[in-house]
Amino acid sequence: MNIPFKPAMLSMALVIGFTGASAGVAAAATAPANASTNASTNAPTTVPTNVLADPDWTYEIPGDRGIESLFGWATLGGGNVNFRAERGENSFIAQAVDRESGDKVNWAYDFRGDTKVLTGGSFYYGSNGDVYFLSKKSEEKSYTIRAVDAKGKLKWTTPVKVDVGGDLTVLPNGDIVLENTVQETKKAKGYTTFHTFGSDGKLKSEKKVTGSDGFRMLSNGQVMSRDMDSLKLYASINALSKPVLKLKMSEYENLFHDFRTMGSEPAIYSLKDGGTVIETYEERIEPGKEGEVIEIDPDTIDTKRKLVGFDAKGKQTFERSLAKGDNVMATGSGFILQKGTKFEAYDIHNKRTGAAALEGKDLWMMPSPSGEVSVTSKKDGKFYALDAKTLKANYEVDMNAGADRVKGYSFYYAGKGELYTLEAGEKKLSRYTLN
Repeated sequence: MNIPFKPAMLSMALVIGFTGASAGVAAAATAPANASTNASTNAPTTVPTNVLADPDWTYEIPGDRGIESLFGWATLGGGNVNFRAERGENSFIAQAVDRESGDKVNWAYDFRGDTKVLTGGSFYYGSNGDVYFLSKKSEEKSYTIRAVDAKGKLKWTTPVKVDVGGDLTVLPNGDIVLENTVQETKKAKGYTTFHTFGSDGKLKSEKKVTGSDGFRMLSNGQVMSRDMDSLKLYASINALSKPVLKLKMSEYENLFHDFRTMGSEPAIYSLKDGGTVIETYEERIEPGKEGEVIEIDPDTIDTKRKLVGFDAKGKQTFERSLAKGDNVMATGSGFILQKGTKFEAYDIHNKRTGAAALEGKDLWMMPSPSGEVSVTSKKDGKFYALDAKTLKANYEVDMNAGADRVKGYSFYYAGKGELYTLEAGEKKLSRYTLN
């Protein structure tokens, strides 16, 4: 049976390697009938619009490089703020600027170089400022991990033995893990290998896990596996004998994806107090007759989404359904639901702790390194920095206040008043300190 899909996606996707990124903005939900509430959802955030003074510095991105497409996915490390830059069809350029003096201290590193064909994916960043990239050039026989230091110099290269690429994870302790999965066949069992390297590029350990379960490492070092009827979460690759939690899932149920990460990781959100929030979706498609070609419109598919919470001991604390268009982001010790311009914060027990009604088109929320939540409207040039628990505004900026014509702006918020902006279609990067 052939089932061609219309050119629309059942969920958002972030495609690395092409110019631009597609990350649709949806939004989230009213509280279910059994959810506890202690804040009004209708009270607008009332903080005076922050009138920006002169920027701390500005930096004009040189030549034909651009950083607009993935601006909001910037990363801090080693005193730098890191962006993924593009030049034509080449999106394998790391762009870094010094946070304190980006107009004077900055660099770009082109991982593609002169090679005509490069197979690669996301960049991965260490807290020391290193940038890691797994790729294979047309003239190379194997995949290679390349590391560029916080000053933009090639630090080391390590060839690796993998079948078809793989995924990297930079652990909180600085180790780099290369994960590679080979699917099960009629003649052989599937397996996943985990190669752990130090920040110097030297191999520290190798672990091979055989079985039908698909294993994947998460950014916090935990490991997930999925079989036909459940999802299991393990503390680390060295603790795969007993899961820290288990979630029953139906045959048609799948993990949602976290589109606020560069690699669109599975939507398994680790909270700072050890809790976990998991987002899933279920889609049923009726099979057609043998040989029948069925055209499926994603807009007509009945999709059921849900959010499930667990405490630090792996005990389930809540389960709630999500409506179509609900947008979820985990932060701090809980999660935030967005529906259009309305936001609600909840703890791990599904108790509402805060609410806000904001202004702007296509509002998009992102976590910040400080633990605050940023909400932005690129179309309207609006920015909000909110407390993750109460959703009270710490800062509010309208880049078009008093302007004759509304311009679009991209934002990256490093937290604690440190804001980076880029006007749509322009190349001048500006850093501001909000007061």
